[in-house]
Amino acid sequence: MKSKRDGNLLFPIWVRGFLALFFAGTQILGLCCSISDEAVRTYLPFLVSGGLCLTILVYLGQNFLFAKVAQCAGRPRASVPAFSSSRCFFAAYAVILAGFAIPFATYYPAVMAYDVIPQLDQIRSSGYTTHHPLIHTLMLAMSLKIGELLPWVSNADRAGLACYTILQMLVVAGAFAYVSVFLRRHGVHRYICRLFVLCVAFYPTHGLLAVSITKDTIYGVLVMLFTVCGWELITRDAEQPMSGRWMAGYLILNVLLLLFRNNSIYAWIVWLIIATPVLCRKYGGRKTKAFHRICVVHAAAAVLYLLLGAGMAAAVHAGNTTYAREALSVPAQQIARAVAYHGGELTAEDTERLSAVWGTAQLPEYVPAIADRSKKDIPNDVEVLKTLAREWFSLGLRYPDEYVKAFLIKNKGMWYLGDTSYLYDIYSYAKGYLQLTYPSDQQEYMDVLAPGYERHQKLQLLQAVYRYFAASPAVWKYFPPLALVMQPAFYCWLLFYYCVCCIGLRRMRMLIPAVYAAALTGTLLLGPCVLVRYLYPVMLSVTVLVLLAAAGIPYKLYRRQ
Repeated sequence: MKSKRDGNLLFPIWVRGFLALFFAGTQILGLCCSISDEAVRTYLPFLVSGGLCLTILVYLGQNFLFAKVAQCAGRPRASVPAFSSSRCFFAAYAVILAGFAIPFATYYPAVMAYDVIPQLDQIRSSGYTTHHPLIHTLMLAMSLKIGELLPWVSNADRAGLACYTILQMLVVAGAFAYVSVFLRRHGVHRYICRLFVLCVAFYPTHGLLAVSITKDTIYGVLVMLFTVCGWELITRDAEQPMSGRWMAGYLILNVLLLLFRNNSIYAWIVWLIIATPVLCRKYGGRKTKAFHRICVVHAAAAVLYLLLGAGMAAAVHAGNTTYAREALSVPAQQIARAVAYHGGELTAEDTERLSAVWGTAQLPEYVPAIADRSKKDIPNDVEVLKTLAREWFSLGLRYPDEYVKAFLIKNKGMWYLGDTSYLYDIYSYAKGYLQLTYPSDQQEYMDVLAPGYERHQKLQLLQAVYRYFAASPAVWKYFPPLALVMQPAFYCWLLFYYCVCCIGLRRMRMLIPAVYAAALTGTLLLGPCVLVRYLYPVMLSVTVLVLLAAAGIPYKLYRRQ
């Protein structure tokens, strides 16, 4: 028996019902994970009835969304009036830099995120390693060296950190300005493009990350640029191949994307595997010149990434400090939860194995929102890792429910819209939306590594405003519409429904620009915790995808694929 399907709603009723139940179920599950088991049992009837009501509301909201998507997909993209790309770019660039100047003046010379301490230690004391992206550490080292060479400054450390901040601001502002022009050129209304520029310039999240010394800011805008390049590859007329200038820029972007995040290669490979056959079909097959050029660029990007990475490491004698425990966040967290909740049921063999991994004097520490505590003492030894694997498998057979809970709770910030654990339960020394501070107990190290560093305190009012926005108070969480937009989970669900709508429209090619962001999200599910700066690339990419999809694409790409 065929399912009843309304052509204006993309999916048959049972699929829409399942999607609504899935979304509502995750939110009720997130609420249950946020309260005690006793409270769940007490309020179970209310949770069930609330879940049913939420499912109905989600179902109606989905129907509205799918109807609008189907309606928009039936009409061609509006023609774009002629405009000066260069003029729009420089105007947007100036506005964004002016907006970034406010947090720069407030936190001069920079927001010192906690990751900067080990990087400064590499530069000033212990020697370079590849634990953090080496290209970013070398950028910081170069900036500090520039600060030392400036003849008119009295404080070389502050000048060097300011040089890095200015360089990062220039890069980030340029990327956003380019994307604003790209949006305009691809049919997004000029007022929305202007709003995009103003939001980037003056919304605190972007400005604070632009002046924060962390690798995630530049990587975030690189992922955004890679997304718009994917959109260009898919929507461009196959009879009008990319120019040599565009291909050169695309090559550089791919290389930088891989260099600025150590695990970026995994998401890039997934994107390559999925995108290559689609691009082959679009550009006329394996023997066409256009497809050959794209393949050559991807191959050259992989080779340059390996050569530049090895070359930089050799030039500064960087050591390889990649520890196996960095890939063990989920297993370590699952073992730690099983031990924490069933410690009295452990056998002598369990105790022996756990002692072999974590030491005889301690067991893995379980903190639900972060795996760094549970994996920090795992040695990089093959036999120890084999012992851990055996214990992980053994405990998993006995406590599968605890394993599932450990995974879900660790990643709750990526799927539960009401989650706030990532604001408070991640690091005791750097709470809040953007973790603006480094550890207070690390001040003595800062005094040694950057003795001239001192954040000025002249703009206390602005610092208070930013602190209440991005540090522990987080006043936006009391305003539901704003709190929704600030949630990392909101953008993960936007990405999910973007893909769902593409499938419903049977426009499979339009999934390609979202593949990298989706693969990156998958790697974050296996990471140690949920932080906004980790998900910042996904947030930017999804925003751009939604704006482009709402504006439409060339009409001929709407045919059944």
